Amino acid sequence: MAISRTLTIIKKLTPRLLKYRNFRRRILRGETIPKEELEEEAKKFVDTMIELGPTFIKLGQVLSVRADVLPQEYMKELQRLQDEVPPAPFEQVKDVILKEAGDVIDYVDPEPLAAASLGQVHKGIGKDGRKLAIKVNRPGVEDLLKEDISVIKTFLPLTRLILDSSLVETLKLIFRQFSSRIFDELNYEKEAFYTSKIRNELEGFRVRIPETVKATRHVLVMEYVDAMKITSQEVLNKFDRKALAWRVFKVFIYPVLTGEYFHADPHPGNIAVDEKGNIVLYDFGMAGYIDRETRIKLLRMYVTISRGDPVMLVNVLDQLGAVQPYADRKVLAKGFELMIKGIKGIPVDQLELEDFNRLASEAFFKFPLRLPEKIALYFRMSSVLEGTCRMIDPDFDFLPNLVRLVEEEGLMRLALVDEIMDYVNYVSTEMKERLLKQPTLERRRGKKWIGIPIVAASIPVYFLLGDVISLLVAFLGIAVTLSLP
Repeated sequence: MAISRTLTIIKKLTPRLLKYRNFRRRILRGETIPKEELEEEAKKFVDTMIELGPTFIKLGQVLSVRADVLPQEYMKELQRLQDEVPPAPFEQVKDVILKEAGDVIDYVDPEPLAAASLGQVHKGIGKDGRKLAIKVNRPGVEDLLKEDISVIKTFLPLTRLILDSSLVETLKLIFRQFSSRIFDELNYEKEAFYTSKIRNELEGFRVRIPETVKATRHVLVMEYVDAMKITSQEVLNKFDRKALAWRVFKVFIYPVLTGEYFHADPHPGNIAVDEKGNIVLYDFGMAGYIDRETRIKLLRMYVTISRGDPVMLVNVLDQLGAVQPYADRKVLAKGFELMIKGIKGIPVDQLELEDFNRLASEAFFKFPLRLPEKIALYFRMSSVLEGTCRMIDPDFDFLPNLVRLVEEEGLMRLALVDEIMDYVNYVSTEMKERLLKQPTLERRRGKKWIGIPIVAASIPVYFLLGDVISLLVAFLGIAVTLSLP
């Protein structure tokens, strides 16, 4: 590793880490830190990440949703990372473009359309005469990432000298995930794969996704789709703002709720509208994957918060892998109960996402919780998406629209059925454990089995009579089971 680069990183980051340590200790002791003090230091921290370049800009984007590591003020400030930098000279990328995709390109405009920390985009013309958008890695970016990652990997264990060991272990996990994923964003073959998957999941929507002409590891050639930026005054004057914000919201959240892959970077630069009113999506380099079980647990998380049920909330977080193994679940539930009361009785569907995020951030930072990788990217995406939708419609509220979409797609039943099955599994496990603990010879058969069919019957009751009746039936079955000998 280059000594000069190492010294630069250490010199710039050390003061910021020491200040962060001071804040963390005071917060965990229960002290109240003036918001202005936190915001001022958060700004310095983000400015430092920008100065250190592409690796740290990308790392900052990852940290922007890590409520288990950073206070809310830091996460909010990290959201301003625009990932926009001056473009590299055309002569430094021209040879790569022609070498890897020259068979489909007839002309490349030397002036780039856009430039980010990892790559830049140029207009071009294909061999068949159609307009193209050509995305290419920045020269030397892969070597810089490897060098920076080597520096961080070497010095991260030494942060135990100034940070508590549990936090260091969390940071090591985040870094491992980051260092393995960041190179995927440089591989445009993978981006083409994500583009194809999300295009299939959005079939039937009024959405245009540029067709991939050719994809190599370092160059991505797509059709050029001429459209207006989603937050441009031209778009906001031409289309109904509320309707447009709802459409943008649905395009990004629908794949999370119903599919497997989702676009994870919904900032305004990646969204446009064409003359016909179709939404145009760009840049699928940051995409997420979510499995069916995780999707249902996320739905249940919102449902349990809306009901003000701290015990079931801890249970759902536990199933998501968000509760540390050593955590006292009863104490955690009591803490959540107090925090939910702090909302002052406002239903979750009437809360603004900023309030919800504040509540969640306080919980993750103060309690023994961790943010699993499988949901971290979703939380970042939802936070960025709300900001974009509010630029379109200042009155846009994330959570009521989420409830609306869940109800429109008939997804609430999935969450309720999953909760009922938790009760069924709990009763079944209790029964089996009691059978193992107690001798069965010369004893009458117990009657606890009577409650199991009642609990199981709550599932068809849900589909016939609705969720309230089904939950009552489930609770009746549990009561019968626990009351009988």
